[in-house]
Amino acid sequence: MLAGMSTQLTSYYDGPDLTGRVRDALRDAGVDPERLRIEDLAAMDQFHALGLPATLALAELAELKPGERVLDLGAGIGGPARVLAERFGAHVTAVEPTERFRRLAAQLNAATGLTDKIDLVDAHGHALPFDDESFDLVWTQAVLPNVADLAPVAAEAHRVLASGGRWALGEIVAGPGGELYFPVPWADGPKESHLLAPESLRTTLERPGFAAEVWEVGPAALAPAAAHAAAQPEETRPLPDIGLIMPDRDARMAGLGRNLAEQRFAPLVAVLRRAP
Repeated sequence: MLAGMSTQLTSYYDGPDLTGRVRDALRDAGVDPERLRIEDLAAMDQFHALGLPATLALAELAELKPGERVLDLGAGIGGPARVLAERFGAHVTAVEPTERFRRLAAQLNAATGLTDKIDLVDAHGHALPFDDESFDLVWTQAVLPNVADLAPVAAEAHRVLASGGRWALGEIVAGPGGELYFPVPWADGPKESHLLAPESLRTTLERPGFAAEVWEVGPAALAPAAAHAAAQPEETRPLPDIGLIMPDRDARMAGLGRNLAEQRFAPLVAVLRRAP
């Protein structure tokens, strides 16, 4: 969740504390909530299509290296941040303005032994509390559809990136099929959803001084993640899933599937580079 969101969307993300609910669900699944692995959480903490495989594929596409400083904008409950820290050796600053998401993220970071590798920050993307050129990589996944005014977020991403730094995006864009059906995972209705056409999104993102090195829209955007998913062992444990976090999950996922099938939105993966 980032700046520029409506009051309706804020209420969509607000809700009761999640820490106890998640702890109980993990225990019910036979998992010690104080000693967790990334795989124990993957069905619940990745708020985007294809989940953990998509996060792994995007990090590889961005050529993330051990020790790099990553800024995760709209970090949710910290799923991608934990993957980038554990699997790729990054130090992640996870920006998330939703208090209950930060509280749960802190609990899960501690249980996975990653507290020292992830900093949780209450901030908004349009006014980041960081010095210029503080990061090597900006990261967004399933965030931009909630941003009503993307221009200041792009400007801030450019400001805090080091010269030659990258912005990795796993997002969705407006498709040729027409207006969305609602609800969807990121919104109850059109006032909360801000999809841009691919060309408009690219223009907005590049304006502050970025150049797209990778820009894939449609099925090609999902191919690397699908390859990861095919190679991933099947999970047979009844682990907690996104339904613990997302209200009305079944209706939202049905809307997502219909919109995708009718090309009302399209997946996008991109890597932008900040000009020296």
